[in-house]
Formats: sequence, C-alpha cells, structure tokens
Amino acid sequence: MNALSQRLVRLLQWTGNITHVVTSIALIVTTLLLVTYLFYEFIDAVRIHTPIQGFLHALGILLLLWTMAELIQTEIGFLKGDKIHVAIFIEVALVVVIREIILLPVKEIAPTWIEVATWILAALALGLTYLAVSAGNSGRLASGTSSRIDQA
Repeated sequence: MNALSQRLVRLLQWTGNITHVVTSIALIVTTLLLVTYLFYEFIDAVRIHTPIQGFLHALGILLLLWTMAELIQTEIGFLKGDKIHVAIFIEVALVVVIREIILLPVKEIAPTWIEVATWILAALALGLTYLAVSAGNSGRLASGTSSRIDQA
C-alpha cells in the first residue's frame, strides 16, 4: 500500500506541475491578446466611438490587464513556493465586477435599474467578503497560525 501511495503522490505532483505549465501559458497568451485588444480599442475609439466611450472601454481593458498581472504574480509566487491567498481571487472578482459597472453607461442597450443594482450589490458583497478575509488573515498572521485555505 505504501508503494501505491508514493506512486499516486508522484502522479499527482506531475499532474499539478503540468497544470501550472498550462495555466502559465494561458496567462501569457491571454495577456498578449488583451494588450492587442487594448490597442485595437484605442484605434476604434478614435474612429467610431466618442472619446468618453473609447476611454471607458480602454479603462475596462486596462482593468482586465491589471487582473492578469495579479494572476501572473500569484502564479509566480506559487511556483516559488508561496501560499495562494483567497483574497487574491476575491480582488480579481471585484475588479471584474467594477469593470462591468464602469462599462454600464456605454452599453449599446441601456441597462435596467435591476441590472445596475445587481452589479452594485455584487461589488458590495465582494468588498465585504474581501474585508472579512483580509481581517481574518491579519488576525492569523498576528497570532502566527495559518489556515488550510491559504495553503496551496
């Protein structure tokens, strides 16, 4: 049984390594596509949109690029042996929701008040969750204990 467990552990480690390689490649490709899309939006803003619409669309893409930078930094840290903190994923989700809120005024179809309220409530819920997780992490760091959630 011990030999089987060791083989399973090696297989799982190999699978985890391959998964991180695939994730890293996907992050690189996505970042390159977002940079290309950012330049496309700048050109499109000059040709088609009003300056405000173009600016808001470009800002939305910049927020996605910032999200990619955070995910890349998290992946680099993990590959170097750091823990993955849940707060990073809450930050990323919050940025995506904020991006949607920023883009609401320039949608082709005007959003309903229910749609606007839903996005705002989502941002509020994620913000409160982020604060709770951050406060919990600060308390753990001060006491010197850790959680399985914060471990990779």
